[in-house]
Amino acid sequence: MTVSTNSIGLQGLDGFLVQVKVRSLAGMESVHVIGLPDASVKESRDRVIAALDFQGCSLPEKKVIIHLAPAEQKKNGPSFDLAIAIALMQMTGHIHHPVPGNTAFLGALSLNGEIRPVNGILPAILAAKKLQVETLYLPADTSLPLDLIDGISLCFVSHLSEVLSALSRSPSPPLSIKNPQPKTAIPRPADVDFHQIYGQETAKRALKIAAAGGHHILLTGPPGCGKSLLGEAFPTLFPEISTQAQLEVMSVYELGDTDPPRLPYPPFRHPHHSSSAVSLIGEGAAPKPGEVSLANYGILFLDEMAEFPKKTLDMLRQPLEAEKVTISRVQATVTYPAQFLLIGAVNPCPCGSLGSRHHSAPARLNKFRRINPGFPVLFVTALI
Repeated sequence: MTVSTNSIGLQGLDGFLVQVKVRSLAGMESVHVIGLPDASVKESRDRVIAALDFQGCSLPEKKVIIHLAPAEQKKNGPSFDLAIAIALMQMTGHIHHPVPGNTAFLGALSLNGEIRPVNGILPAILAAKKLQVETLYLPADTSLPLDLIDGISLCFVSHLSEVLSALSRSPSPPLSIKNPQPKTAIPRPADVDFHQIYGQETAKRALKIAAAGGHHILLTGPPGCGKSLLGEAFPTLFPEISTQAQLEVMSVYELGDTDPPRLPYPPFRHPHHSSSAVSLIGEGAAPKPGEVSLANYGILFLDEMAEFPKKTLDMLRQPLEAEKVTISRVQATVTYPAQFLLIGAVNPCPCGSLGSRHHSAPARLNKFRRINPGFPVLFVTALI
Protein backbone atom coordinates (compact mmCIF):
# COMPACT_ATOMS: atom_id res chain seq x y z
CA MET A 1 0.00 0.00 0.00
CA THR A 2 1.19 3.50 -0.87
CA VAL A 3 0.55 6.36 1.56
CA SER A 4 1.32 10.01 1.00
CA THR A 5 1.55 13.35 2.77
CA ASN A 6 2.24 16.87 1.55
CA SER A 7 4.99 19.39 2.13
CA ILE A 8 6.13 22.62 0.51
CA GLY A 9 9.29 23.06 -1.53
CA LEU A 10 10.88 26.37 -2.49
CA GLN A 11 12.73 27.62 -5.54
CA GLY A 12 13.58 31.18 -4.67
CA LEU A 13 10.35 32.81 -3.49
CA ASP A 14 8.24 30.44 -5.60
CA GLY A 15 6.81 27.43 -3.80
CA PHE A 16 5.57 24.11 -5.11
CA LEU A 17 3.66 21.23 -3.55
CA VAL A 18 5.78 18.20 -2.68
CA GLN A 19 3.97 14.89 -2.33
CA VAL A 20 5.81 12.48 -0.05
CA LYS A 21 4.84 8.98 -1.16
CA VAL A 22 5.94 5.94 0.87
CA ARG A 23 5.67 2.26 0.00
CA SER A 24 7.20 -0.94 1.39
CA LEU A 25 8.34 -3.71 -0.96
CA ALA A 26 9.61 -7.22 -0.54
CA GLY A 27 13.37 -7.22 -0.30
CA MET A 28 16.34 -6.57 1.94
CA GLU A 29 15.59 -4.20 4.83
CA SER A 30 16.53 -0.70 3.67
CA VAL A 31 15.19 2.83 3.22
CA HIS A 32 15.70 4.80 0.01
CA VAL A 33 14.83 8.45 -0.72
CA ILE A 34 14.28 9.29 -4.40
CA GLY A 35 13.01 12.32 -6.32
CA LEU A 36 16.10 14.55 -6.82
CA PRO A 37 16.94 15.08 -3.13
CA ASP A 38 20.08 16.99 -2.20
CA ALA A 39 22.51 15.81 0.50
CA SER A 40 20.49 17.32 3.37
CA VAL A 41 17.31 15.60 2.17
CA LYS A 42 19.13 12.27 1.86
CA GLU A 43 20.24 12.66 5.46
CA SER A 44 16.56 12.94 6.43
CA ARG A 45 16.38 9.16 6.26
CA ASP A 46 18.62 8.70 9.30
CA ARG A 47 17.08 11.59 11.24
CA VAL A 48 13.53 10.33 10.66
CA ILE A 49 14.37 6.71 11.52
CA ALA A 50 15.99 7.81 14.80
CA ALA A 51 13.03 10.05 15.68
CA LEU A 52 10.52 7.26 14.93
CA ASP A 53 12.52 4.80 17.01
CA PHE A 54 12.42 7.28 19.91
CA GLN A 55 8.62 7.22 19.56
CA GLY A 56 8.59 3.42 19.60
CA CYS A 57 7.73 3.20 15.90
CA SER A 58 9.67 0.52 14.05
CA LEU A 59 9.78 0.23 10.28
CA PRO A 60 8.90 -3.09 8.63
CA GLU A 61 11.76 -5.42 7.75
CA LYS A 62 11.30 -4.66 4.08
CA LYS A 63 12.58 -2.35 1.42
CA VAL A 64 10.98 1.08 1.98
CA ILE A 65 10.86 3.62 -0.85
CA ILE A 66 10.29 7.32 -0.09
CA HIS A 67 9.45 9.27 -3.24
CA LEU A 68 9.39 13.07 -3.28
CA ALA A 69 7.21 14.17 -6.19
CA PRO A 70 7.48 15.90 -8.61
CA ALA A 71 10.57 13.90 -9.48
CA GLU A 72 12.01 16.49 -11.86
CA GLN A 73 12.12 19.25 -9.22
CA LYS A 74 15.23 19.57 -7.06
CA LYS A 75 14.50 19.28 -3.31
CA ASN A 76 16.68 21.20 -0.85
CA GLY A 77 16.95 21.41 2.93
CA PRO A 78 15.66 19.42 5.91
CA SER A 79 12.11 20.84 5.81
CA PHE A 80 10.65 17.55 4.51
CA ASP A 81 11.57 15.57 7.66
CA LEU A 82 8.18 15.97 9.32
CA ALA A 83 6.19 15.03 6.21
CA ILE A 84 8.35 11.92 5.70
CA ALA A 85 7.86 10.88 9.33
CA ILE A 86 4.06 11.29 9.10
CA ALA A 87 3.94 9.20 5.92
CA LEU A 88 5.99 6.43 7.54
CA MET A 89 3.77 6.44 10.64
CA GLN A 90 0.73 6.08 8.41
CA MET A 91 2.35 3.13 6.67
CA THR A 92 3.15 1.39 9.96
CA GLY A 93 -0.35 2.00 11.35
CA HIS A 94 0.63 4.40 14.15
CA ILE A 95 -1.74 6.98 12.63
CA HIS A 96 -5.13 5.33 12.24
CA HIS A 97 -7.07 8.12 10.55
CA PRO A 98 -6.14 9.27 7.03
CA VAL A 99 -4.44 12.64 6.82
CA PRO A 100 -6.57 15.13 4.82
CA GLY A 101 -5.23 15.92 1.38
CA ASN A 102 -5.33 19.67 2.06
CA THR A 103 -2.89 19.33 4.99
CA ALA A 104 0.87 19.87 4.70
CA PHE A 105 3.83 19.47 7.06
CA LEU A 106 6.99 21.53 7.32
CA GLY A 107 9.86 21.11 9.77
CA ALA A 108 13.15 19.38 10.55
CA LEU A 109 13.43 16.55 13.07
CA SER A 110 16.05 16.00 15.73
CA LEU A 111 17.04 12.49 16.80
CA ASN A 112 14.66 12.55 19.78
CA GLY A 113 11.65 13.71 17.78
CA GLU A 114 11.83 17.44 18.47
CA ILE A 115 10.65 19.57 15.56
CA ARG A 116 13.19 22.21 14.65
CA PRO A 117 12.62 25.42 12.63
CA VAL A 118 13.82 25.60 9.04
CA ASN A 119 14.70 28.38 6.65
CA GLY A 120 11.98 29.78 4.41
CA ILE A 121 8.93 29.29 6.65
CA LEU A 122 7.19 32.53 5.62
CA PRO A 123 7.52 32.09 1.82
CA ALA A 124 6.39 28.48 2.30
CA ILE A 125 3.23 29.68 4.09
CA LEU A 126 2.46 32.15 1.31
CA ALA A 127 3.04 29.42 -1.29
CA ALA A 128 0.80 27.00 0.64
CA LYS A 129 -2.03 29.55 0.51
CA LYS A 130 -1.70 29.77 -3.28
CA LEU A 131 -1.65 25.95 -3.49
CA GLN A 132 -4.96 25.81 -1.55
CA VAL A 133 -3.47 24.11 1.50
CA GLU A 134 -5.90 24.64 4.39
CA THR A 135 -3.83 23.35 7.34
CA LEU A 136 -0.08 23.64 7.72
CA TYR A 137 1.91 22.07 10.60
CA LEU A 138 4.94 24.17 11.56
CA PRO A 139 7.69 24.14 14.21
CA ALA A 140 6.57 25.90 17.38
CA ASP A 141 9.87 27.77 17.65
CA THR A 142 9.03 29.98 14.69
CA SER A 143 8.72 33.75 14.70
CA LEU A 144 6.06 34.89 12.25
CA PRO A 145 4.09 38.10 11.64
CA LEU A 146 0.79 36.36 12.37
CA ASP A 147 -1.12 39.64 12.29
CA LEU A 148 -0.30 39.82 8.56
CA ILE A 149 -1.19 36.21 7.68
CA ASP A 150 -4.73 35.01 7.04
CA GLY A 151 -6.55 32.45 4.92
CA ILE A 152 -4.72 29.39 6.27
CA SER A 153 -4.76 27.43 9.56
CA LEU A 154 -1.34 27.15 11.18
CA CYS A 155 -0.71 24.37 13.70
CA PHE A 156 2.44 24.89 15.76
CA VAL A 157 4.01 21.74 17.21
CA SER A 158 7.27 21.19 19.10
CA HIS A 159 7.52 17.40 19.13
CA LEU A 160 6.59 14.50 16.90
CA SER A 161 4.42 13.07 19.68
CA GLU A 162 2.19 16.17 19.49
CA VAL A 163 1.59 15.61 15.78
CA LEU A 164 0.90 11.92 16.38
CA SER A 165 -1.59 12.75 19.12
CA ALA A 166 -3.35 15.39 17.01
CA LEU A 167 -3.64 13.25 13.88
CA SER A 168 -4.87 10.23 15.85
CA ARG A 169 -8.02 12.15 16.78
CA SER A 170 -11.07 12.23 14.55
CA PRO A 171 -12.44 13.99 12.63
CA SER A 172 -9.78 16.68 12.68
CA PRO A 173 -6.93 17.74 14.96
CA PRO A 174 -7.26 20.82 17.18
CA LEU A 175 -5.05 23.65 16.06
CA SER A 176 -2.57 25.40 18.31
CA ILE A 177 -2.64 28.93 16.98
CA LYS A 178 -0.38 31.56 18.46
CA ASN A 179 -2.15 34.81 19.21
CA PRO A 180 -0.63 37.65 17.20
CA GLN A 181 1.04 40.33 19.24
CA PRO A 182 -0.65 43.75 19.14
CA LYS A 183 1.11 46.27 16.96
CA THR A 184 3.32 48.73 18.78
CA ALA A 185 4.95 51.87 17.53
CA ILE A 186 8.24 51.03 15.81
CA PRO A 187 10.92 53.74 15.67
CA ARG A 188 12.30 54.83 12.35
CA PRO A 189 15.39 52.83 11.35
CA ALA A 190 17.54 55.89 10.60
CA ASP A 191 19.42 57.65 13.39
CA VAL A 192 18.97 61.04 11.71
CA ASP A 193 15.64 62.38 10.52
CA PHE A 194 15.75 64.09 7.15
CA HIS A 195 13.89 67.11 8.50
CA GLN A 196 16.53 67.62 11.21
CA ILE A 197 19.22 68.41 8.64
CA TYR A 198 19.89 72.14 8.24
CA GLY A 199 21.22 73.65 5.04
CA GLN A 200 21.75 71.90 1.71
CA GLU A 201 18.35 73.12 0.51
CA THR A 202 19.06 72.32 -3.15
CA ALA A 203 20.10 68.77 -2.40
CA LYS A 204 17.20 68.27 0.04
CA ARG A 205 14.70 69.49 -2.55
CA ALA A 206 16.17 67.13 -5.16
CA LEU A 207 15.92 64.21 -2.73
CA LYS A 208 12.29 65.05 -1.98
CA ILE A 209 11.53 65.08 -5.71
CA ALA A 210 13.31 61.73 -6.08
CA ALA A 211 11.32 60.23 -3.21
CA ALA A 212 8.00 61.55 -4.51
CA GLY A 213 8.56 60.44 -8.10
CA GLY A 214 10.55 57.27 -7.49
CA HIS A 215 13.64 58.62 -9.28
CA HIS A 216 17.15 57.27 -8.83
CA ILE A 217 19.54 60.01 -7.77
CA LEU A 218 23.29 60.64 -7.71
CA LEU A 219 24.84 63.11 -5.25
CA THR A 220 28.25 64.56 -6.04
CA GLY A 221 30.28 67.01 -3.99
CA PRO A 222 33.51 67.42 -2.01
CA PRO A 223 34.17 65.39 1.15
CA GLY A 224 32.36 66.63 4.23
CA CYS A 225 29.53 68.42 2.42
CA GLY A 226 26.89 66.01 3.76
CA LYS A 227 26.32 63.47 0.98
CA SER A 228 26.47 60.44 3.28
CA LEU A 229 24.30 62.11 5.92
CA LEU A 230 21.62 62.96 3.36
CA GLY A 231 21.74 59.45 1.94
CA GLU A 232 21.36 57.79 5.34
CA ALA A 233 18.47 60.09 6.29
CA PHE A 234 16.75 59.61 2.93
CA PRO A 235 14.54 56.66 4.10
CA THR A 236 12.73 58.89 6.61
CA LEU A 237 10.98 60.60 3.69
CA PHE A 238 9.05 57.43 2.86
CA PRO A 239 5.75 56.23 4.35
CA GLU A 240 5.02 52.72 5.62
CA ILE A 241 4.87 50.00 2.98
CA SER A 242 1.78 47.85 2.40
CA THR A 243 1.03 44.53 4.10
CA GLN A 244 1.75 42.56 0.93
CA ALA A 245 5.06 44.39 0.51
CA GLN A 246 5.99 43.65 4.13
CA LEU A 247 5.38 39.92 3.62
CA GLU A 248 7.48 39.92 0.45
CA VAL A 249 10.30 41.82 2.15
CA MET A 250 10.32 39.45 5.14
CA SER A 251 10.28 36.43 2.81
CA VAL A 252 13.35 37.68 0.97
CA TYR A 253 15.21 38.40 4.22
CA GLU A 254 14.35 34.97 5.58
CA LEU A 255 15.73 33.25 2.48
CA GLY A 256 18.83 35.42 2.72
CA ASP A 257 19.25 34.39 6.38
CA THR A 258 19.49 38.08 7.24
CA ASP A 259 18.04 40.00 10.17
CA PRO A 260 14.79 41.60 8.98
CA PRO A 261 14.46 45.39 8.68
CA ARG A 262 12.30 47.50 10.96
CA LEU A 263 8.99 47.06 9.23
CA PRO A 264 6.59 48.55 8.25
CA TYR A 265 9.17 51.05 7.01
CA PRO A 266 11.01 50.50 3.71
CA PRO A 267 14.24 48.49 3.97
CA PHE A 268 17.51 50.40 3.65
CA ARG A 269 20.68 48.71 2.41
CA HIS A 270 24.09 50.37 2.52
CA PRO A 271 26.74 47.96 1.15
CA HIS A 272 30.44 48.78 1.36
CA HIS A 273 32.22 49.72 -1.86
CA SER A 274 34.37 46.58 -1.56
CA SER A 275 31.28 44.39 -1.99
CA SER A 276 31.54 41.93 -4.86
CA ALA A 277 29.16 41.77 -7.79
CA VAL A 278 27.68 38.45 -6.65
CA SER A 279 26.96 39.79 -3.17
CA LEU A 280 25.05 42.64 -4.79
CA ILE A 281 23.05 40.46 -7.21
CA GLY A 282 22.85 37.11 -5.39
CA GLU A 283 25.14 34.19 -4.76
CA GLY A 284 25.47 30.52 -3.88
CA ALA A 285 24.84 27.16 -5.53
CA ALA A 286 21.27 27.49 -4.26
CA PRO A 287 21.19 31.25 -4.93
CA LYS A 288 20.47 33.53 -2.00
CA PRO A 289 19.14 37.06 -2.55
CA GLY A 290 21.71 39.83 -2.86
CA GLU A 291 21.64 43.46 -1.82
CA VAL A 292 19.40 44.51 -4.73
CA SER A 293 16.73 42.05 -3.55
CA LEU A 294 17.19 42.86 0.14
CA ALA A 295 16.46 46.48 -0.82
CA ASN A 296 13.16 45.47 -2.46
CA TYR A 297 10.45 48.09 -1.78
CA GLY A 298 13.18 50.22 -0.21
CA ILE A 299 16.41 52.10 -0.84
CA LEU A 300 19.85 50.93 -1.97
CA PHE A 301 22.51 53.49 -1.00
CA LEU A 302 25.91 53.23 -2.70
CA ASP A 303 28.23 55.61 -0.88
CA GLU A 304 31.57 56.28 -2.59
CA MET A 305 29.97 54.93 -5.75
CA ALA A 306 33.06 55.56 -7.88
CA GLU A 307 35.01 53.11 -5.72
CA PHE A 308 32.74 50.22 -6.73
CA PRO A 309 34.24 48.06 -9.51
CA LYS A 310 32.89 48.91 -12.97
CA LYS A 311 31.65 45.32 -13.37
CA THR A 312 29.58 45.68 -10.21
CA LEU A 313 27.96 48.92 -11.39
CA ASP A 314 27.25 47.45 -14.82
CA MET A 315 25.41 44.54 -13.23
CA LEU A 316 22.90 46.97 -11.73
CA ARG A 317 21.45 47.85 -15.14
CA GLN A 318 19.21 44.81 -15.56
CA PRO A 319 17.71 44.86 -12.03
CA LEU A 320 17.04 48.60 -12.30
CA GLU A 321 15.28 48.19 -15.63
CA ALA A 322 13.35 44.97 -14.96
CA GLU A 323 12.83 45.45 -11.19
CA LYS A 324 13.82 41.82 -10.68
CA VAL A 325 16.96 39.73 -10.91
CA THR A 326 17.25 36.24 -12.36
CA ILE A 327 20.12 34.06 -11.13
CA SER A 328 20.98 30.96 -13.14
CA ARG A 329 22.89 28.06 -11.64
CA VAL A 330 23.42 24.45 -12.65
CA GLN A 331 20.86 23.22 -10.12
CA ALA A 332 18.17 25.86 -10.62
CA THR A 333 17.21 29.26 -11.96
CA VAL A 334 15.56 31.58 -9.45
CA THR A 335 14.07 35.05 -9.73
CA TYR A 336 14.04 37.53 -6.88
CA PRO A 337 12.28 40.92 -6.79
CA ALA A 338 14.47 44.02 -7.03
CA GLN A 339 12.11 46.99 -6.95
CA PHE A 340 14.28 49.55 -5.20
CA LEU A 341 15.31 53.18 -5.44
CA LEU A 342 19.03 53.74 -5.98
CA ILE A 343 20.87 56.65 -4.42
CA GLY A 344 24.58 57.11 -5.06
CA ALA A 345 27.16 59.49 -3.62
CA VAL A 346 30.55 60.34 -5.14
CA ASN A 347 33.35 62.86 -4.79
CA PRO A 348 34.02 64.99 -7.91
CA CYS A 349 37.57 63.58 -8.04
CA PRO A 350 39.69 61.22 -5.91
CA CYS A 351 41.21 64.03 -3.82
CA GLY A 352 38.01 66.07 -3.56
CA SER A 353 39.81 69.26 -4.67
CA LEU A 354 38.42 69.61 -8.18
CA GLY A 355 38.50 73.27 -9.22
CA SER A 356 41.54 74.23 -7.14
CA ARG A 357 45.27 74.31 -7.97
CA HIS A 358 45.73 70.96 -6.23
CA HIS A 359 43.15 68.97 -8.18
CA SER A 360 43.82 65.42 -9.33
CA ALA A 361 45.65 64.57 -12.52
CA PRO A 362 43.55 63.74 -15.63
CA ALA A 363 44.55 60.08 -15.39
CA ARG A 364 43.04 59.84 -11.92
CA LEU A 365 39.92 61.70 -13.02
CA ASN A 366 39.30 59.16 -15.77
CA LYS A 367 38.66 56.58 -13.07
CA PHE A 368 35.75 58.66 -11.80
CA ARG A 369 34.36 59.37 -15.27
CA ARG A 370 33.57 55.71 -15.67
CA ILE A 371 30.35 56.19 -13.69
CA ASN A 372 27.83 55.81 -16.50
CA PRO A 373 24.73 54.36 -14.87
CA GLY A 374 22.81 53.82 -18.10
CA PHE A 375 19.52 54.69 -16.38
CA PRO A 376 17.67 57.95 -15.65
CA VAL A 377 18.97 59.78 -12.58
CA LEU A 378 18.71 63.21 -11.05
CA PHE A 379 22.20 64.63 -10.86
CA VAL A 380 22.92 66.99 -7.97
CA THR A 381 26.28 68.75 -8.04
CA ALA A 382 28.18 71.37 -6.04
CA LEU A 383 26.69 70.48 -2.67
CA ILE A 384 28.51 73.23 -0.79
